Formats: sequence, C-alpha cells, structure tokens
Amino acid sequence: MRIAVLVPTPPWIVRSGLETVAFESAKNLKKRGHEVDMICLSAEGKKTETRDGVRIFYSGRKIITKVSALDHLLNSLTHFLTSHRGIKEKYDVLYVHKGIAIPQLMWKTPSVKYSYGEFLHWSPVTLTNTAIDMFDIYTSEKTIACSEFAKKQIENFPLMKGKVKMITPGTYTKLFRPETKNRKLQSKLGIKNGERVVIFAGRVTESKGCGDLVDIAEMVAKKFKNTKFLFVGKYDKSYMENLLGKADAGGVRSKLIFAGDVDYYDMPKYYSISHIQVLPSHMEAFGMVNIEAQSCCVPSIAYDVGGVNSSIIDGVTGYLVKKGDRKSFASKIGLLLDNEKLRNKIGAAGRRRAIKEFDWSIIAEKTEKILEEAVR
Repeated sequence: MRIAVLVPTPPWIVRSGLETVAFESAKNLKKRGHEVDMICLSAEGKKTETRDGVRIFYSGRKIITKVSALDHLLNSLTHFLTSHRGIKEKYDVLYVHKGIAIPQLMWKTPSVKYSYGEFLHWSPVTLTNTAIDMFDIYTSEKTIACSEFAKKQIENFPLMKGKVKMITPGTYTKLFRPETKNRKLQSKLGIKNGERVVIFAGRVTESKGCGDLVDIAEMVAKKFKNTKFLFVGKYDKSYMENLLGKADAGGVRSKLIFAGDVDYYDMPKYYSISHIQVLPSHMEAFGMVNIEAQSCCVPSIAYDVGGVNSSIIDGVTGYLVKKGDRKSFASKIGLLLDNEKLRNKIGAAGRRRAIKEFDWSIIAEKTEKILEEAVR
C-alpha cells in the first residue's frame, strides 16, 4: 500500500505521544513493505527529507510563540488547512493522527483515524482540536482508539457504536529492555550507590501531577530517606520555581533531581538506574511511558485516570491509585521499595506483557490490517 501519515509536527520537533506514535507507526509500516510518507510542519522551512526510510513532506512552517498552548492550537489549524500541499501523489490510504480535511475532500482517499482522546480534555484551546478530531472520526472509514477508555468514549457518539477498534501505542522492546545500571549516568545525576530512584518521565507540569509528586515525595522520604525522585522531561522555568518552592516548604528539595529533556532513545539508561516509575497525571489517554518502563522491568504506579488502565494491570505490572490519593500513592511506592522480591516479580511481568502485546512489530501488524480494510 501507499500510505500517507498525517500529523501536525514530527517527534524531532515536539516529543509527545501523538508525534511518537505517528512516526513510529510510519517506520514500522515501512518495515512491513509499504511505501510510507509523513505529512507535517517544519521548524526550519524544509520542503522534504527522508528519515529512517520514511519520506517527510512539510506542508508549512511551524508557528512558534511564547505560549505553548497557543502554539499547539495554531499549528493544529495550520496543518489542518495546509496538509494537502504535501500530497504530490495518489495514496491508497491516509493514516490520520490529526489534520485530514483538505486531502480527504479533494482526493476522496480512504482514511483511518487514530484517536488519542483529544476530546477528553475540555478547555478553550482544545475546543478547536476537539472539532478537528471529531471531523476526522466522522469522515474516516475506520477509527482506531489508543485505549479501551478512549474507545468507549468515541462509541458514545452518535452512529459510532461498534465502529471503533482499539490499538494501543507501542514500544521497542529490544531498545527498552533491562540493562546493567549505568554508573556514569548515576554519578552525573549525583545519585549515590545504595540510593533508590523513583523516576517520572514526561513534561514537568501541573497536569502531569508533578505538584502531587512533590507531596508524595515528602511522605515517602519520612520512611525511606535514601530515595531520590528523578524528573526526566522538559519544564517551564516559572513552573519549576513554584515546584522548587513547594519542595523547600516540604523539606524535600534535596530529594528531587531534574534531568531536563532527554532523547527518547536514551531513556533506557535512565530506567536502568530506577527502581519504580510513576505517572500521577490528572488525565492520560494511555500512558506510553508506563509500557516503556515496564519493558525495562521497572514497575509502574499511576493515578487510575483515562486510559491508563490499558497500560498498567493493577497488581500485576504495577499499581493504579485513585486520582488525588497521595497517601495511597506514597504507600504503593513504599511497598515496592520495601520488597525487592515483589518489585522484581512485577517488573518481570511488565517485561513479558510488553513483549507479548506492545512491541511495535505487533502494533504495526494490527494497524496494517485495519488500513487494508479501509482500502477494500
């Protein structure tokens, strides 16, 4: 098949679930013998390039302001309106992660929508994204949801009952795998031998529960004094100042380490020095970082929100905690820190599940079948 993957920005510009799934899907569909192009926006004014065998068509230039939410909104609209510029040839199917309108209307090409549950997050900024997402869903032959929760939400919309398939995001189990502890990285981050590490990977924001995590760290530190909380991800300077102020007030600033943004393919090194991975997000459509950590044999703990229960099996590959229950969250961390045998058992179960269900080769095969159905 000749496949066009549509997404506003590629992961080398913006690294989040949407961009990652779009590009990794394109790469793995290419590996399965298909001709795959990706249509997105450029940060440098480029027109085309090739990455990992995938041709990239840039339909326009990414808009950059000082307000991230506004950037997201403007770039979604820009891609939505200009994506037809990247389509120079006829495709068998469009695989849409966002921004189908003009190509679908002009070429009437069969399309499949992959939904991350954007409509789950209501705010003035996301209303436009919700409208685009719903347009994509209703104009596509097939719809794929990233989790069972997102699937049920879409099926509640008129005429959508029974028309949605669930295919989760994936991970590279050969890359995200158990490794010997990276002593060089440990030393660089100031982590001493014998100290235990709880890792958070993602944007350091309030919506990701980082404020909650500081409170949780304060509770954990009372019993487990040799534990560090490692934050890996981008952060806003003003939010960081507030977060550090909160840590100072709770007496746990020395327990927190902020590594900043890290290349996706370097993350296994960070999991190699970690004992537990946490995700106290207030909303998640799935939670890719959970399966990446589990693939490295690191147990996950997260708030039970959105589609997170598709990435964590409670009591088997990690623990799910009621949203906002910081005390229970801290208790689960303590349980795993205190019991190496249990921690290893849960870590091994997460690794087995990642290999069986989440490897990108498996995800690409499932996706291929739905794209073929749309073409037929």
